[in-house]
Amino acid sequence: MIVPGRLTLLSGICLAIALVAATVQPAIVLVILAADLVLIANCLLMGWRVKSSAVSIEREDWGKVQVGKEEEFVYRISNRSSRSLIVRLRQPWPESFEAKTNELEVQIASGEIVRAGLAATAHARGVVTIPSVQTDLRAGPDWARRRFATAGETSLTVFPNLRALSEFETLRRHHAMGIAGVHRQRMLGSGREFDQLREYLIDDDYRDINWKATARRRQPMTNLYQAERSQNVLLCLDCGRMMGNPVGEGTALDRAVDASIMLAHVANRSDDRVGLVLFRDVVHRFIKPAAGMAATQRIIDELVEVQPRGVFPSYAALAGALRVHQNMRSMVFLFTDLNDPQLAANLTDIMPLVSRRHAVVVISLRDPLLEQVAEAPATDRRDIYRVLAARELANERATRTRELRRMGASILEADADSFTIKVLNTYLSLKARQVV
Repeated sequence: MIVPGRLTLLSGICLAIALVAATVQPAIVLVILAADLVLIANCLLMGWRVKSSAVSIEREDWGKVQVGKEEEFVYRISNRSSRSLIVRLRQPWPESFEAKTNELEVQIASGEIVRAGLAATAHARGVVTIPSVQTDLRAGPDWARRRFATAGETSLTVFPNLRALSEFETLRRHHAMGIAGVHRQRMLGSGREFDQLREYLIDDDYRDINWKATARRRQPMTNLYQAERSQNVLLCLDCGRMMGNPVGEGTALDRAVDASIMLAHVANRSDDRVGLVLFRDVVHRFIKPAAGMAATQRIIDELVEVQPRGVFPSYAALAGALRVHQNMRSMVFLFTDLNDPQLAANLTDIMPLVSRRHAVVVISLRDPLLEQVAEAPATDRRDIYRVLAARELANERATRTRELRRMGASILEADADSFTIKVLNTYLSLKARQVV
């Protein structure tokens, strides 16, 4: 499509003004109309001389885009025509992207290839659609442009911010994890993972005598044990309605996703096997614990598109899935919301079924607004009702928390700013105590 340039528009405006001013002079009107026709013909000619097929625009590999990190999106522009061209690109961004500008303009000589980029920041994870690039071509003065769409629509995966993983690796290599608030824990006890056999010594525990080996070798033999390092860690994320509550620039589920990725990475570095469960009213994803970086990457890939839905979570469905798919004792980290009294009561009902087999940690974000309202003074009748309702909810939450602890679950309640660090310290503490 050929569109007029700035010079053509400016000239047309001037001629229109002159036409209005000279309506009483027919000869001048005819001259102005003739100038308009020449202007239109010039616009069409200049636009026709710039062939859109002479320029190709391709998106380079945009790599792994992360939430909250400014990325440069590079385009590769090649000019196959016999003349120098000025190329103007306009890239519409999805709603979840923020960019200072969505336009760039470059001059490219004949036969030249130019790389040019736009900077933008994604604010939500998931798969987004990047629209086609709107391109304007012109040669020399801006009399006319040829406008067309190129580079087509494409899908782009936006990952959670993984910067914390590289920062953790840097601190771990320099034995400085305490700077980030992560406290290393010393393994307690001797562990009960079999290591080897040796002859029984006078100060060995007689309970460790291996009677079958003793009978076979006809001398007392004892078992040696080592602290068990490889354990099962299962990350269970509630994807129900309460996890869609806003927390800072994201949601409660976004905070849980960030903490889960970090926990999976740290557990993998601690030689543990990590798995993932995503559930709402049903369990829609169950990944059994596995070791290695491939297992961690699979968890990251699964968490990219997970979003909260407007349904109540079924803890009974979660308990059933654990009973069917995870017989081995594991550390179960349940990311959920305890601010709804009914949901907390539902979790209390099924907790004995889960904590009997697994070491369960229930993790929930604090609600700063609820605590602020509950502690605020009441100045009128409306404030009194609001404060009383907030205090009742806070008391109900505290009661359910005590019941969950009595049933064998560990409870972690943290603010958004310290959420991930407290989750990691809880994991390291449980691993040091060898609760699994």
